[in-house]
Amino acid sequence: MGTVFVVLHWIAFLIQIIFATVCIASGMFYITEVIEDYSVISKEVFKWSNIAIVISYLLLYFFEDTSTLHLVCGLAMCGLAWLVLQQFPTVDMISPAFIGLVLMMIVNHITAYFFFKDRFLSFSQIIAYFTLCVWLVPLQMILGLVAGENVLPTSLSSRGNAQPSAYY
Repeated sequence: MGTVFVVLHWIAFLIQIIFATVCIASGMFYITEVIEDYSVISKEVFKWSNIAIVISYLLLYFFEDTSTLHLVCGLAMCGLAWLVLQQFPTVDMISPAFIGLVLMMIVNHITAYFFFKDRFLSFSQIIAYFTLCVWLVPLQMILGLVAGENVLPTSLSSRGNAQPSAYY
């Protein structure tokens, strides 16, 4: 009697995962279009969300007994994101700041994993932390890479004025 329900459960579960994936992908596509069209406002949103994440790390450190290593990794990630944000909307993916940001994102994720491995918190608290403090900056940087597509290539002349470059 239960076999049919188990099969229906797994089929429905797979369909729901596909629908959720498509919804998230279409939402991210829309967000990239907004970032591309409104790059100045997007830079401000990225800047203020980075500041909010730094404040969150400090509040977690002082009130929730997080480790100093956890705080340093999170603040280093936000500091490197701040350096990358100074170039926005053009992001140089081979710059030391961007490479360091990618590495610090990985290290921050690992330290967060080990932090929550030893503590009993609800699933929603853990997901809230990962969403806002661990995944928001990488997601912003990935989505922000699209904003540089509409920037015209320029080179600096001897007077300091930006002139169109000669590769078109």
